[in-house]
Amino acid sequence: MPAPSLLEASFAGPYRAWKATPGPEAADVLLKAVAPVLASAVRTYAGDAASPTVRSHAKRLALDAFDGYDPERAKLQTHLMVRLQPLRRLSAAAAHPIALPERAALDMQRLRTAETDFRDRLGRDPSSAEIADATGLSVRRLGKLRAFRPAVTEGATEAAAMAAEGGGAASVAVRGRPDDVWTEFVHGDLSPTDQLIMEHSLGLFGRPVVSKQAIAARLGISPGAVSQRAARIQAKLDSRGTIGAGLL
Repeated sequence: MPAPSLLEASFAGPYRAWKATPGPEAADVLLKAVAPVLASAVRTYAGDAASPTVRSHAKRLALDAFDGYDPERAKLQTHLMVRLQPLRRLSAAAAHPIALPERAALDMQRLRTAETDFRDRLGRDPSSAEIADATGLSVRRLGKLRAFRPAVTEGATEAAAMAAEGGGAASVAVRGRPDDVWTEFVHGDLSPTDQLIMEHSLGLFGRPVVSKQAIAARLGISPGAVSQRAARIQAKLDSRGTIGAGLL
């Protein structure tokens, strides 16, 4: 006989709808339902004066947490509060930022604002090409800006996600040479969703390399969907020299 569900009634509808169809719209509805929990976690771990960047990371961590939630083991609120603990380190890192030249600091703010706007509107992370279009910054400039970020800002978040998933570098979705001209050519021919899969698989444009489970959480799709898309991307990467065969 299965154990009784501990999922709170107020979250049950949005959670089950997201579980059945884990797309951006369902993820956005679920994030709105748990917004009071996220606000409590931000206050607890980062204080009332938490930055927009920390609040944005709270949503990203919540998306990661939904994927690993088991209603038979804990309440969703408890699960989220545990999984959002990296906000404490994120907040500490944000309080002691790396000193940047004025132009770089302004560009960094444009990058962060555009990323937050995309996540709020679409329920997923944007690709570097989408950010470049929105900000007027080149993708190579974005890579340099991301290199300025304190390691804990990206590293703590990704480490928490990978530890919970049991994933790591060995489970990245796509393999290839990130500094190869062919890789850039293939990247430019992809949809924004597939571009993000490539970027987080190969570390393109300053993106951290993460597991396909973490990529799925960032995009609001299932790990299986990431694998299917990755297979098509990998086929294009492996098709060097066979463009005439209709692979691109």
